[in-house]
Amino acid sequence: MSLSISERMRTEIQRAVSHCLFVFFCPLIVFLIRHKYKFQVDNLKEMRKRYKLLVGSADGPVLICSNHLTLIDSIIQSAMLNSTFGYLINFSLLPWNLPEKKNFNHKLHWKIICYLGKCIPVQRLAPPSVAKKSVSKMMYVLNKGDVLSIFPEGKRSRTGLVDDEDFSYGVGQLLKELPKAKVLCLYMRGKKNGCFADFPDRGEHFYLDMDLISPTSELKGMRKVRDLSTQVIHKLKNMEQEYFAHAVVRGE
Repeated sequence: MSLSISERMRTEIQRAVSHCLFVFFCPLIVFLIRHKYKFQVDNLKEMRKRYKLLVGSADGPVLICSNHLTLIDSIIQSAMLNSTFGYLINFSLLPWNLPEKKNFNHKLHWKIICYLGKCIPVQRLAPPSVAKKSVSKMMYVLNKGDVLSIFPEGKRSRTGLVDDEDFSYGVGQLLKELPKAKVLCLYMRGKKNGCFADFPDRGEHFYLDMDLISPTSELKGMRKVRDLSTQVIHKLKNMEQEYFAHAVVRGE
Protein backbone atom coordinates (compact mmCIF):
# COMPACT_ATOMS: atom_id res chain seq x y z
CA MET A 1 0.00 0.00 0.00
CA SER A 2 2.18 2.82 -1.29
CA LEU A 3 1.28 6.51 -1.05
CA SER A 4 1.34 8.60 -4.23
CA ILE A 5 4.03 11.24 -4.62
CA SER A 6 1.47 14.05 -4.38
CA GLU A 7 -0.01 12.61 -1.17
CA ARG A 8 3.47 12.20 0.29
CA MET A 9 4.18 15.85 -0.44
CA ARG A 10 0.89 16.92 1.18
CA THR A 11 1.68 14.84 4.25
CA GLU A 12 5.20 16.25 4.55
CA ILE A 13 3.87 19.80 4.13
CA GLN A 14 1.24 19.19 6.81
CA ARG A 15 3.89 17.86 9.17
CA ALA A 16 6.23 20.80 8.47
CA VAL A 17 3.50 23.41 8.93
CA SER A 18 2.36 21.73 12.14
CA HIS A 19 5.92 21.70 13.48
CA CYS A 20 6.54 25.36 12.59
CA LEU A 21 3.31 26.60 14.18
CA PHE A 22 3.34 24.19 17.11
CA VAL A 23 5.04 26.71 19.42
CA PHE A 24 2.04 29.02 18.92
CA PHE A 25 -0.99 26.73 19.02
CA CYS A 26 0.18 24.14 21.56
CA PRO A 27 0.45 26.60 24.50
CA LEU A 28 -3.13 27.67 23.73
CA ILE A 29 -4.33 24.06 23.93
CA VAL A 30 -2.40 23.55 27.17
CA PHE A 31 -3.85 26.75 28.62
CA LEU A 32 -7.40 25.64 27.85
CA ILE A 33 -6.83 22.18 29.31
CA ARG A 34 -5.14 23.36 32.51
CA HIS A 35 -6.84 26.68 33.27
CA LYS A 36 -10.21 26.79 31.54
CA TYR A 37 -11.22 23.16 31.88
CA LYS A 38 -8.85 22.47 34.79
CA PHE A 39 -8.03 18.90 33.76
CA GLN A 40 -5.45 17.09 35.87
CA VAL A 41 -3.65 13.75 35.62
CA ASP A 42 -1.99 11.50 38.19
CA ASN A 43 1.83 11.34 38.15
CA LEU A 44 2.18 13.58 35.10
CA LYS A 45 6.00 13.82 35.15
CA GLU A 46 6.35 10.08 35.67
CA MET A 47 3.94 9.31 32.81
CA ARG A 48 5.76 11.65 30.41
CA LYS A 49 9.10 10.11 31.29
CA ARG A 50 7.66 6.64 30.81
CA TYR A 51 6.17 7.56 27.43
CA LYS A 52 9.53 8.73 26.08
CA LEU A 53 11.26 5.67 27.50
CA LEU A 54 8.81 3.15 26.05
CA VAL A 55 8.66 4.75 22.59
CA GLY A 56 12.45 5.12 22.58
CA SER A 57 12.91 1.44 23.43
CA ALA A 58 10.89 0.25 20.41
CA ASP A 59 12.93 -0.97 17.43
CA GLY A 60 10.14 -0.36 14.95
CA PRO A 61 6.92 1.64 14.36
CA VAL A 62 4.82 2.48 17.43
CA LEU A 63 1.03 2.51 17.56
CA ILE A 64 -0.74 4.07 20.53
CA CYS A 65 -3.93 2.14 21.26
CA SER A 66 -6.26 3.46 23.93
CA ASN A 67 -9.81 3.24 25.21
CA HIS A 68 -12.23 5.84 23.87
CA LEU A 69 -14.86 7.78 25.82
CA THR A 70 -14.99 11.42 24.64
CA LEU A 71 -14.60 13.43 21.43
CA ILE A 72 -11.36 15.04 22.63
CA ASP A 73 -9.53 12.00 24.03
CA SER A 74 -6.76 12.43 21.43
CA ILE A 75 -6.16 16.07 22.37
CA ILE A 76 -6.05 15.32 26.10
CA GLN A 77 -3.71 12.37 25.62
CA SER A 78 -1.31 14.36 23.45
CA ALA A 79 -1.19 17.16 26.02
CA MET A 80 -0.52 14.68 28.81
CA LEU A 81 2.13 12.57 27.12
CA ASN A 82 4.68 15.33 26.59
CA SER A 83 5.38 19.02 27.11
CA THR A 84 5.41 21.67 24.38
CA PHE A 85 9.20 21.82 24.54
CA GLY A 86 9.45 18.02 24.49
CA TYR A 87 7.43 17.81 21.28
CA LEU A 88 9.37 20.66 19.68
CA ILE A 89 12.71 18.89 20.11
CA ASN A 90 11.30 15.51 19.03
CA PHE A 91 8.22 16.12 16.90
CA SER A 92 7.86 12.44 16.01
CA LEU A 93 6.59 11.89 19.57
CA LEU A 94 3.47 13.94 18.83
CA PRO A 95 1.05 11.24 17.64
CA TRP A 96 -0.80 11.39 14.37
CA ASN A 97 -4.51 10.96 15.14
CA LEU A 98 -7.43 9.55 13.16
CA PRO A 99 -10.55 11.67 13.75
CA GLU A 100 -13.83 10.77 12.10
CA LYS A 101 -14.23 13.30 9.29
CA LYS A 102 -17.90 14.01 9.97
CA ASN A 103 -17.07 15.10 13.54
CA PHE A 104 -14.95 18.09 12.50
CA ASN A 105 -15.31 18.78 8.78
CA HIS A 106 -18.34 21.07 9.25
CA LYS A 107 -16.44 23.72 11.24
CA LEU A 108 -13.42 25.63 9.97
CA HIS A 109 -11.70 26.00 13.35
CA TRP A 110 -11.88 22.24 13.94
CA LYS A 111 -10.46 21.59 10.46
CA ILE A 112 -7.54 23.90 11.27
CA ILE A 113 -6.96 22.25 14.65
CA CYS A 114 -6.98 18.79 13.07
CA TYR A 115 -4.58 19.87 10.32
CA LEU A 116 -2.12 21.45 12.74
CA GLY A 117 -2.54 18.60 15.21
CA LYS A 118 -1.20 15.97 12.79
CA CYS A 119 -4.51 14.32 11.94
CA ILE A 120 -5.40 11.88 9.18
CA PRO A 121 -9.17 12.12 8.62
CA VAL A 122 -10.99 8.81 8.31
CA GLN A 123 -14.50 7.92 7.22
CA ARG A 124 -16.46 5.04 8.65
CA LEU A 125 -17.79 2.82 5.85
CA ALA A 126 -15.75 4.79 3.31
CA PRO A 127 -15.40 3.59 -0.30
CA PRO A 128 -12.42 1.20 -0.75
CA SER A 129 -10.34 3.82 -2.62
CA VAL A 130 -10.77 6.38 0.18
CA ALA A 131 -10.05 3.83 2.91
CA LYS A 132 -6.97 2.60 1.07
CA LYS A 133 -5.59 6.15 0.80
CA SER A 134 -6.05 6.70 4.54
CA VAL A 135 -4.33 3.43 5.42
CA SER A 136 -1.48 4.22 3.02
CA LYS A 137 -0.96 7.55 4.75
CA MET A 138 -0.93 5.81 8.16
CA MET A 139 1.69 3.36 6.92
CA TYR A 140 3.74 6.20 5.48
CA VAL A 141 3.96 8.23 8.72
CA LEU A 142 4.67 5.11 10.77
CA ASN A 143 7.50 4.05 8.47
CA LYS A 144 8.89 7.60 8.68
CA GLY A 145 9.30 7.13 12.44
CA ASP A 146 6.28 9.04 13.74
CA VAL A 147 3.89 7.67 16.35
CA LEU A 148 0.28 6.97 15.33
CA SER A 149 -2.66 6.89 17.74
CA ILE A 150 -5.67 4.69 17.02
CA PHE A 151 -8.73 3.69 19.03
CA PRO A 152 -8.89 -0.10 18.55
CA GLU A 153 -12.56 -0.29 19.55
CA GLY A 154 -13.35 1.79 16.45
CA LYS A 155 -15.90 3.89 18.32
CA ARG A 156 -16.59 5.53 21.65
CA SER A 157 -17.76 3.11 24.32
CA ARG A 158 -21.38 3.81 25.25
CA THR A 159 -21.07 1.76 28.44
CA GLY A 160 -17.90 3.49 29.64
CA LEU A 161 -16.06 0.17 29.53
CA VAL A 162 -13.71 -1.31 26.94
CA ASP A 163 -15.87 -3.24 24.48
CA ASP A 164 -14.10 -6.58 24.05
CA GLU A 165 -16.93 -8.15 22.05
CA ASP A 166 -17.81 -5.70 19.26
CA PHE A 167 -14.67 -3.91 18.10
CA SER A 168 -12.91 -2.84 14.91
CA TYR A 169 -10.09 -4.80 13.25
CA GLY A 170 -8.33 -1.65 12.06
CA VAL A 171 -5.35 -2.00 14.37
CA GLY A 172 -4.96 -5.63 13.31
CA GLN A 173 -4.81 -4.58 9.66
CA LEU A 174 -1.94 -2.20 10.42
CA LEU A 175 -0.07 -4.70 12.59
CA LYS A 176 -0.40 -7.35 9.88
CA GLU A 177 1.46 -5.04 7.48
CA LEU A 178 4.01 -3.97 10.11
CA PRO A 179 5.37 -7.13 11.77
CA LYS A 180 8.02 -5.14 13.72
CA ALA A 181 5.50 -2.67 15.14
CA LYS A 182 5.00 -2.26 18.86
CA VAL A 183 1.75 -1.21 20.53
CA LEU A 184 1.72 1.27 23.38
CA CYS A 185 -1.51 0.39 25.17
CA LEU A 186 -2.77 3.45 26.99
CA TYR A 187 -5.66 3.43 29.43
CA MET A 188 -7.14 6.80 30.42
CA ARG A 189 -10.19 7.42 32.57
CA GLY A 190 -11.71 10.37 34.37
CA LYS A 191 -12.20 9.72 38.07
CA LYS A 192 -15.17 12.07 38.44
CA ASN A 193 -17.20 10.91 35.46
CA GLY A 194 -15.34 8.31 33.44
CA CYS A 195 -18.28 7.55 31.16
CA PHE A 196 -19.35 8.11 27.59
CA ALA A 197 -19.64 11.85 26.88
CA ASP A 198 -18.85 14.40 24.19
CA PHE A 199 -16.52 16.26 26.58
CA PRO A 200 -15.10 15.45 30.02
CA ASP A 201 -16.44 17.33 33.02
CA ARG A 202 -14.68 20.56 33.96
CA GLY A 203 -12.14 19.85 36.68
CA GLU A 204 -11.85 16.19 35.68
CA HIS A 205 -8.95 14.29 37.27
CA PHE A 206 -7.59 11.60 34.95
CA TYR A 207 -6.00 8.28 35.68
CA LEU A 208 -3.41 7.28 33.08
CA ASP A 209 -1.46 4.07 32.58
CA MET A 210 0.53 2.63 29.70
CA ASP A 211 2.41 -0.50 28.66
CA LEU A 212 4.30 -1.54 25.53
CA ILE A 213 3.41 -4.88 23.95
CA SER A 214 4.44 -6.80 20.81
CA PRO A 215 1.37 -8.58 19.37
CA THR A 216 2.24 -11.57 17.20
CA SER A 217 0.23 -14.26 15.43
CA GLU A 218 1.00 -17.34 13.35
CA LEU A 219 -2.41 -17.21 11.69
CA LYS A 220 -3.02 -15.98 8.15
CA GLY A 221 -5.34 -13.52 6.44
CA MET A 222 -8.33 -12.15 8.34
CA ARG A 223 -7.83 -14.62 11.17
CA LYS A 224 -4.47 -13.01 11.83
CA VAL A 225 -6.00 -9.54 11.66
CA ARG A 226 -8.69 -10.57 14.15
CA ASP A 227 -6.15 -12.24 16.45
CA LEU A 228 -3.86 -9.19 16.56
CA SER A 229 -6.79 -6.86 17.19
CA THR A 230 -8.09 -9.10 19.97
CA GLN A 231 -4.71 -9.15 21.73
CA VAL A 232 -4.70 -5.35 21.90
CA ILE A 233 -8.31 -5.16 23.13
CA HIS A 234 -7.67 -7.79 25.79
CA LYS A 235 -4.63 -5.88 27.04
CA LEU A 236 -6.72 -2.71 27.41
CA LYS A 237 -9.46 -4.72 29.14
CA ASN A 238 -6.91 -6.08 31.61
CA MET A 239 -5.64 -2.56 32.29
CA GLU A 240 -9.22 -1.46 32.90
CA GLN A 241 -9.79 -4.28 35.36
CA GLU A 242 -6.59 -3.31 37.19
CA TYR A 243 -7.84 0.27 37.41
CA PHE A 244 -11.12 -0.76 39.02
CA ALA A 245 -9.39 -3.22 41.37
CA HIS A 246 -7.04 -0.49 42.57
CA ALA A 247 -9.90 2.01 42.79
CA VAL A 248 -11.66 -0.28 45.23
CA VAL A 249 -8.50 -0.50 47.33
CA ARG A 250 -8.17 3.30 47.27
CA GLY A 251 -11.83 3.66 48.23
CA GLU A 252 -12.77 5.61 45.08
